Amino acid sequence: MTSSHSGESLILRRNFPPCRCAQCGDSVPEARMNADVVAPAAPPVRRVAPPSIAYRPSVVGERVFDVRSGRWGAFMGWQRGRAYLRPATGGVEWDTEARWITNTEQ
Repeated sequence: MTSSHSGESLILRRNFPPCRCAQCGDSVPEARMNADVVAPAAPPVRRVAPPSIAYRPSVVGERVFDVRSGRWGAFMGWQRGRAYLRPATGGVEWDTEARWITNTEQ
């Protein structure tokens, strides 16, 4: 893909106001942004077997363990057969299948 302006990148033609921070001082502040800052990646999926006895929480706020992700979370509810959990310290909810939930760490 060629640009109609020779040697000028598409980012520089977006006419962003100059950055006034002491660290960069360039005219394109988003050019140095890392996507992990904006949207952190989900934790890696562990290769484990589901628990032999699945646990089905019913009380909102109950502390449960998601075997697949290896994280403790507070049970928030069910939707379409998936459990929604939230980190005990607060944060973004995640969902998991019912078969991966237990009340003890594996």
